[in-house]
Amino acid sequence: MRVSVGDVQLYIHEAGPADGGGRPLIVLHGGPGLDGSFWFPGLEPLAAEGWRVLAPDLRGNGRSDAGYVDKWTVPQMADDIEVLIDVLNLERTVIVGQSFGSFVAQSHMVRHGSATAYVLMGTVAHPGALAGIDDELDRFMPVSLRAQVTASWMCEASVETAEEARQLWHDQIPFHVADPEGPLVAQLARDDVTVFRPEVLRHFAAGGDYGMEDLRGQLRDFRKPVLVLSGEHDRTTSPASAHELAQLLPYGKESVIPDAAHLMLYEQPEATLDALRAFLRWV
Repeated sequence: MRVSVGDVQLYIHEAGPADGGGRPLIVLHGGPGLDGSFWFPGLEPLAAEGWRVLAPDLRGNGRSDAGYVDKWTVPQMADDIEVLIDVLNLERTVIVGQSFGSFVAQSHMVRHGSATAYVLMGTVAHPGALAGIDDELDRFMPVSLRAQVTASWMCEASVETAEEARQLWHDQIPFHVADPEGPLVAQLARDDVTVFRPEVLRHFAAGGDYGMEDLRGQLRDFRKPVLVLSGEHDRTTSPASAHELAQLLPYGKESVIPDAAHLMLYEQPEATLDALRAFLRWV
């Protein structure tokens, strides 16, 4: 479905009870330049268990409207999610953000904080932690894939077409999984659903920090349950920085998924879903 949040309409991928009921789980995709289809089939087990999974394509991403470029910001995307909650009359909502989506979730926590609880997957405590990606690229193994992966990061700020963006994502997948030569790499590359938006990726990549803000000062006083979920071998968003974030949150919980990197939901689906279930039962 499409939902107006003011100046743009957001496209929403949805799964859950046929009657549209179920407790809402708003899940925010990574990228930027990707879309909400990332969450399926990964979260379909939760939808089958009665959760109403709502996966919006963030402003300018996927099938959502672009709107004005000067509104392509993390805070504006957080505001869009607040309007979405209001328009759909959602109650007892849990917001989940993966990677770039976790930056939007953090912004929503500070600007609105209206969800009952939050899950931050593949996240960091502050923008400076993203600088560690360069060191990870320098030591990335196997050496045979290092040039391909490094180029995929370097070209994000100049990507022009959707096909180029798709190729960059495919070239970068080995960096985001624990086993860069495992069968999951090819499996994730067989993607004919994602709508790639190179202009959004280019916009955010040019700044180097993907629009993330340092919100640690405000988050130290955030008094709602938050699960910080990391992959043990994440090269993109440092588990050490995620740990810092979990420690500073008054009601922060932390779970580290063994034998997984940035795409834990697909690398270790059962362990990731079990961690989510345990938290969701608590909130």
